[in-house]
Amino acid sequence: MSFVVPWDGAYRMENVAYFEQNIGLRYHDIIIAGRHEDATDPRIKWEVKATSVGDQSKITIQSDSQYIGADSEKVVYNAKPYEWNVSYRDVGRWIIQDPASGLLMYLPNNLDGTEVQLTKDGAGEMSYWRFIPLRPPSN
Repeated sequence: MSFVVPWDGAYRMENVAYFEQNIGLRYHDIIIAGRHEDATDPRIKWEVKATSVGDQSKITIQSDSQYIGADSEKVVYNAKPYEWNVSYRDVGRWIIQDPASGLLMYLPNNLDGTEVQLTKDGAGEMSYWRFIPLRPPSN
């Protein structure tokens, strides 16, 4: 059975292994970092858009005019749109994969300011993400 990304909208992206750790920005620089939802500068609202749907759907993730992307096996934040592969794993569990390297986005620990990184499959729940809606889907 395959699952597709059924929505476009505004989301908080929370790591499954570390409760309340979201993808955000460290201050206003370009480093994508783990952020507790109560952090002073969480910047955790992301616009997620499905660019294709199927067994392995593709999405873009952006805030304002900047996108989360990958460059040289690192997670980056820049103005260039970037398509990620996303796959459903279980209720509320998705993996986000860099199509160029095949590596998965994961959060190595639960300390505020920890950089989101890329890893080979096998990081378990640290590489699973929840998409928590902040506004109803647009489709």
